[in-house]
Amino acid sequence: MDIRRLPASQGLAWFRQAIDLGAKNPRAVFGAAALAIVALYAAALVMALLTGLLVAGNRAAGQAPDLGLVMAVAVPLTLALMFLVPVLLGGLMHVIREAEAGRPVRARDVFAPLHSGHGRRLAWLGVVQVALAVAGGVLMVAVAGSDYWRDYLQAMQAAMQGATPVPPEPRHAGLLFVVQLVFNYFSYAMMLFAIPLMLFSGRRVGDALRDALRASVANVGANLLAGVLFVGALLVAAMVVALLASLLMVLGGLLHPKLGALLMMLTLLGFAAVVLVTVVGAAYLAWRDTFGEGAPAPPPPPVHGFEA
Repeated sequence: MDIRRLPASQGLAWFRQAIDLGAKNPRAVFGAAALAIVALYAAALVMALLTGLLVAGNRAAGQAPDLGLVMAVAVPLTLALMFLVPVLLGGLMHVIREAEAGRPVRARDVFAPLHSGHGRRLAWLGVVQVALAVAGGVLMVAVAGSDYWRDYLQAMQAAMQGATPVPPEPRHAGLLFVVQLVFNYFSYAMMLFAIPLMLFSGRRVGDALRDALRASVANVGANLLAGVLFVGALLVAAMVVALLASLLMVLGGLLHPKLGALLMMLTLLGFAAVVLVTVVGAAYLAWRDTFGEGAPAPPPPPVHGFEA
């Protein structure tokens, strides 16, 4: 599959276009993002409740939490959650694609990949996420020192027992930061490119990952610029939304405490939906411009402002 080489300034174009995504059908696009978040949150909540029940049962019996038993329950649930993530991200990309093309689409179509062969194959990317997590852990131990992981597990066990954990100090902290930065770039780029390659281009898992890796290398400038812009905008927006959510909680709490909590929760859910649409939409735009057929991708337009 041919890969277009794009200028670094294309990252700015993706950033601007991603902000405007959803304007053609906001109910479907942002509703799909909210449904995906609720589904993932519900799955994570089930995992947390089961793990919490195990810890509480040991404490009630006067015993220390059995870390092995907790891991035996938490690991399979975590794997199920990781299998669900790429499927829902693919579903959101499907909704965004249909909305941008002007075709009828609904928020619940975020679950459409569950009913297609390409969509169900997206779950295999969960195995890739597990492999990347293991590789990242091995790499972290190799750079930070063999004692770092042991001290980290001890800190986790202390936190489970209610004590104040003491975070371990890694060796070569600067090198660890650089290694993690490079590793995270390639792992996230591979996953975000592989999803549309499998869902829309019909590529198999191995071929999709190979092409995604090639794209992450070929257009590293554009991808990094888009990533830096998103991280910077996210930090600023998160502070503004946190202040707004706190204000709404206080104002709503004047009428009823539950109303204040509800307003804060809805504000945070809406913000999370906007962030998810922006990130997933930018990945879709990057796939379209990098692997699209026909004429080369148009040059980035001059930026005079951003549409709301």
